[in-house]
Amino acid sequence: MNDLALAHVRSALLMARSVLLGAGLLMTTTPGRAEPVRPGILNCGSGISAEQRRRCDEEAFKQIESGSQSTQLEGGWRLVKSKNPDGGDDAISVMHVVDSAKSDTRLAGLSLQCGKGGIEIVLIVLEPLSRSARPNVALMSGEKRAEFQASVIQGGVALLLPADASKLAASDWQTANELAVEIGTTPSAIRGAVPMAGLATALRYLSQYCYAR
Repeated sequence: MNDLALAHVRSALLMARSVLLGAGLLMTTTPGRAEPVRPGILNCGSGISAEQRRRCDEEAFKQIESGSQSTQLEGGWRLVKSKNPDGGDDAISVMHVVDSAKSDTRLAGLSLQCGKGGIEIVLIVLEPLSRSARPNVALMSGEKRAEFQASVIQGGVALLLPADASKLAASDWQTANELAVEIGTTPSAIRGAVPMAGLATALRYLSQYCYAR
């Protein structure tokens, strides 16, 4: 996924994350242009019902740039297609925001995307990390824990996990209620949780696009 396409994904996750925290902030979607959160979604703070949360997600994702198309999937997942400005293949991903009640404000969400070697797993953060960092990432689904060394990409706001993480997404994660995340950053770790319900369906949609290339 090229940098511009990943920026689209981060923008969507960041906006949805901020909405769920009740932040009426300006969200920058492209350099030099900021778009305000719509008035109808400012009452989307913590403690809202599941239905209110779903509506907040819906409204937030409507504000993704026109360069991307977003489709709602089961369990709060989103299928996002971003245009390649150079005329190549569109960037395709499925993504989910974190559970705001269980997550650090520095973590936005999880993206699974079509990569050159198959499906890639990317964590989106809200505070840029050093491009030279190789943070340790612990992922827990149920009683199972896995640790990976991540690569910092896209200006420091995304963490690309190794191929073994993709294998877990195709197996263990599909039976888990949520994925607990711990990123080893200093001075304190970034922790959060991403709901996993609907992952199997989201991966089926994503795989159709990835393998059709």
